[in-house]
Amino acid sequence: MSNACSKKRGFTLVEALVVVAIMGILSGIGVASLRSAVANSRIKDAGINVTAFMQRAANEATRLNEKLCVVASGKSIKTYKGECNSTGDQIDAMELESANAFVSSKNCPDGVTRYNDNKVTLTPKIGVSPIPSGCFVIQYGSTDRYAASIKATTKFSMYYKLSYDSGSSWFEF
Repeated sequence: MSNACSKKRGFTLVEALVVVAIMGILSGIGVASLRSAVANSRIKDAGINVTAFMQRAANEATRLNEKLCVVASGKSIKTYKGECNSTGDQIDAMELESANAFVSSKNCPDGVTRYNDNKVTLTPKIGVSPIPSGCFVIQYGSTDRYAASIKATTKFSMYYKLSYDSGSSWFEF
C-alpha cells in the first residue's frame, strides 16, 4: 500500500526561496571582499610601478650623466632633461592605472619628507644613487588605501610601503 507522501518529489517553493536567499547573501559578502581585494592589488601595483619608474629614471640619469627632473601630477609621472625649475625635453612618462592618483596632502612614512610639489631632480653621482631622499604618495580613488614610493638616506635604492588605514600604519613589502 502506497501513500501520497512517499511519491512526493522535488522541492517546495519555500525551500527554493530559502536557498536563493542564502546564495544572495553569500554573493553579496563575496562581492564586497572582491572589491577590497581589487583595491589592495591596484594600490600595490601602483607602488611597485612608481618605484620601478624612479629606479629607471635614476639609471637613465647615470647613463646620460645629466640631471633629470621627475614630475608627478594627477595620474602621470614624467621625466625631463635638466633641473625641475625649467622645462626640458621629455624622456619618459608613465600613467597610473584605474583610480590611482598622486597626492600631496599625505605625509610619507618613516619620517621621510615628501618631494616638494611632487618634483625631484636626479643628479648623477658615481657610486651613489642619484635619487635624493623623499617620497611620492599615491591614493586609490577616495579610499583609505595609499602607497608610498620612498628613497631613504639609509638605503641605496627605493622601496615602497602600503597603508590600508589612511596612513596610520605602513607595511613594507
